[in-house]
Amino acid sequence: MLKTAREYVTGLGECVSEYETVLEGARKLADLGVEELPICGEDRSVLGMLSQRDVVRVVAQRRDPDAVRIGRLDVSTVASVDADASIDVAWTTMMEHDLVQVPVTDDGRLIGMLRRADISGRRAAPRSAVPA
Repeated sequence: MLKTAREYVTGLGECVSEYETVLEGARKLADLGVEELPICGEDRSVLGMLSQRDVVRVVAQRRDPDAVRIGRLDVSTVASVDADASIDVAWTTMMEHDLVQVPVTDDGRLIGMLRRADISGRRAAPRSAVPA
């Protein structure tokens, strides 16, 4: 039986709110030591991704990162994977969109991230061949 995306989720579903400032988002990125975080709506639906590049862009444009709301940034929508999708479907989604990581949702709400490195080589391996 193929494993599901839920079984490979990392993190606790950390995200930034569309109402937070870019400065608050930058602090979360730094505190968590990640290059990007999902932007979540009030219902934890994934609206896009905040990246370090977005923060740099705001600063380079001489905009005040403590005044600019994340929801006002021009970010593209991002693919996500349903928690119950097979790991092969998740892998295909990541490859089609050239993603290193993808948000995993349950009933449309963020539950965590799936990283390519965590599933590479494990997608179709028999259960006994997958290290615990």
